[in-house]
Amino acid sequence: MNIMVGSYNKAKLNAVKNTFLDADIQSVEVESDVSAQPRTDEETREGAINRAFASKGLKENSYGIGLEGGVMRIDHQLFLCNWGALVTPSNVCYTASGARIPLPLEITKPLLNGRELGDIMEEWTANKDIRHHQGAIGIFTNERVSREEMFTHVVLLLKGQMELQM
Repeated sequence: MNIMVGSYNKAKLNAVKNTFLDADIQSVEVESDVSAQPRTDEETREGAINRAFASKGLKENSYGIGLEGGVMRIDHQLFLCNWGALVTPSNVCYTASGARIPLPLEITKPLLNGRELGDIMEEWTANKDIRHHQGAIGIFTNERVSREEMFTHVVLLLKGQMELQM
C-alpha cells in the first residue's frame, strides 16, 4: 500500500506511520486551499479533503491522507478541531474528526484578530515548533494528549471506515 500524506508536519506524518505499519508512506507538501488558520468545522474538513486528493494525485495507484487542524465556534467559545480525509486509489473519500477542547480567552482573542494558532502558541509557551510536537492540544491537556496522538485517533477512524468497505 502506497500512502501519500499531504504534509511535512511531523505529528501528522507520525500519526499515519503509527496506524499503517506496513505501508510505504511518503510525505509531500500540498495546498489545503483553505485559510492558513481554518476557522470553522467545515473549512477544516475541506482542507483535509483537499490535502488528501492533492497528495493522492502525485503518485499513481496510491492512497492520499490529509490532516487539518483548525478552530470552530460553539456558542461564544472557540474550540480546537481537527479533521482527516483518506482517499483511495479509486477516489472513495472517507472523513473523520477527533478531539475538541475549548481555548482560553487569551488565545481566542488573537485568533479572532486573524493570527494562526501555532504562532500564538509558540509565543504563549516560548516553545518553537509546537505544531510539530505536542501542539495546542498537548498544552491544554497538560501533556495527556499530544497532537500526534490526536491525529493518530483520526487516522484510526479513517482506516477503520476504509477496512469496513473493503
